Amino acid sequence: MFLNKTLLKKMIKHSFRWEGLTVGRIYGGLVVAGGTWITWTKDGYVPNWLKAAVMEFTGELPQQGCAFRAKKDEPLQYEIADNSFYDLPEMFLKSRFAFTVTPVVVTGKHVATRILQQNQTMKTIGVNEEFCKVIDLGELEGENAPAGPSSTGAEGHMLIYKNEYSAYAFIPLDRTNDAARKIMERIDSINFSEEGY
Repeated sequence: MFLNKTLLKKMIKHSFRWEGLTVGRIYGGLVVAGGTWITWTKDGYVPNWLKAAVMEFTGELPQQGCAFRAKKDEPLQYEIADNSFYDLPEMFLKSRFAFTVTPVVVTGKHVATRILQQNQTMKTIGVNEEFCKVIDLGELEGENAPAGPSSTGAEGHMLIYKNEYSAYAFIPLDRTNDAARKIMERIDSINFSEEGY
């Protein structure tokens, strides 16, 4: 898995406390998702630390082919397991629009915004910097670095990374602050993919 253990555990905890955490043994793997992010890990390659991190809050893992939603102070709610939104391997196959992670980060009061650029249109989008920081190639154990980020559309409604055993997707910010928006407008003329980023 190419995600930082400590940061992913924080994301799991945050989602469990606030919007709810979805966990499923579906699409040939273990899906763990918050409101704006999703991970998928292939059956047989799910690290024990990830299972333990989920079970710390949910108390259990779902049966094969099942999914549930867990939220603090609420009982587990089983959900329909067939939700294509969580099928990250299939989504990755359809993601033909590549993005470049630029070196530009705009730090605001509440969130740091990392600027990503779509390689063909050169349009920029803002994502929560925490979603980029969780990617940690130091966590790779006998697997390849992930490909990505890419999306099914040039607007980048959801960005995805994937390697042979796991996948990670997240949603860009709905709105960016004025400073980030102004910076994004001004750097559209720089082709970051050609600059080697």
